[in-house]
Amino acid sequence: MDLNEKNPRLIQSVKRALDIINCFDSLNVQLSLSEISEKLHLNISTVYGIINTLCAYSYIDKNPNNGKYKLGLEFLLKANLVSESLDLKEIGYPYLTELTKKYHETTHLYVYQNKQIFCVGKVESPSNYFIISSRAGSKLPMHASASGKVFLANMSSEELEEFLDKYKFTKLTDNTITNKKQLMKCLQEIRNQGYSIENEEIEEGAYSIAAPIKNSTGQVVGTISIVGSLTRMKENEKNIRTDLLKAACSISSQFGYHQKLES
Repeated sequence: MDLNEKNPRLIQSVKRALDIINCFDSLNVQLSLSEISEKLHLNISTVYGIINTLCAYSYIDKNPNNGKYKLGLEFLLKANLVSESLDLKEIGYPYLTELTKKYHETTHLYVYQNKQIFCVGKVESPSNYFIISSRAGSKLPMHASASGKVFLANMSSEELEEFLDKYKFTKLTDNTITNKKQLMKCLQEIRNQGYSIENEEIEEGAYSIAAPIKNSTGQVVGTISIVGSLTRMKENEKNIRTDLLKAACSISSQFGYHQKLES
């Protein structure tokens, strides 16, 4: 159905501008005036006038080498604004609910601010009795928590060095990382595998897995994690990890980040 038939108040010139923008996709990254004209069944002079206006506002760019047109940088700026306006708690909560319902373990969403991680979302399992099943707004040690290590693993070298410069490695259990060398080795493993684990590092008998949530630029904006008893988690670790990574991938896609999951 023609959109003009459905809503006669649409402005034709604006509609044509949007139609031109929508001509570009993964198979048509660059198009000439004649190609756009043929796609939309518009005369070249009409397309040229609209394209010139879009170019003036950086929504369309012209390739000087071949004379073809492509989407402009303004779309990237607007995409970043959309990403920043998204609410991690609102987007992530259904995934927390689904994971907790399936595995009967507590799930969390964490963000990083001022060299600390904060819980911004949580769905608690009735069977969970661990202290680390934290309340929204509470903090966990960066070097010992699965989510904390995800954020550290995704920092730049400069950021990480600055963070660790005066960091105190508090020992909480016999499994807690207590020095920089141990931590750096752990962070490299996290980068390689794409997720982090916490194996009785904060509390004995507790096991946690965390995965990064990324935005359109690949920056980690949060984590999604699941925590439960060591015995239960280890029994079903592969399935839990697979579903957690899928959830992280789905949430990240809503922030504009797209990456294929490894099988």
